[in-house]
Amino acid sequence: MNNGYYAVMLDKQSCNAIKSSARMSVVKADHITLAYKPNDKTFKQLNKFIGKKIGAMINGLRANKNIEAFWVKDMFLTETDKRIKRVDPGSTHITLSYKDGFKSGDANTMFTDPTYKKERLGYVEGTFKWISFNKKKEKDE
Repeated sequence: MNNGYYAVMLDKQSCNAIKSSARMSVVKADHITLAYKPNDKTFKQLNKFIGKKIGAMINGLRANKNIEAFWVKDMFLTETDKRIKRVDPGSTHITLSYKDGFKSGDANTMFTDPTYKKERLGYVEGTFKWISFNKKKEKDE
């Protein structure tokens, strides 16, 4: 298993636009996880997208008392419009913010039974990257 994750790291403009919606103490709003600790097959399949620009359509906000996230409907390569999908189980999302003591991974549980749902349309862009837990920086393989 590869020790890291693939994500769309949002550009500065997209981060700033969605961070303004945060209502909790720990603000994230910087990426969309696609594959967390992927197996070798997934690693090889996704590695070819590193450095590519990705567009993502937001279609809602989901929250509970501890965490809030934007629900991502579709993602695509901006140069070809080829659709990109999340590999991991769970809803594709951008963790917006959460209370101290929680973690961004807790956002997955919120989509099954949120206490707050709001349709919210938007568009963000970013770059496809590999984030290594070993080096804490992008890995270009």
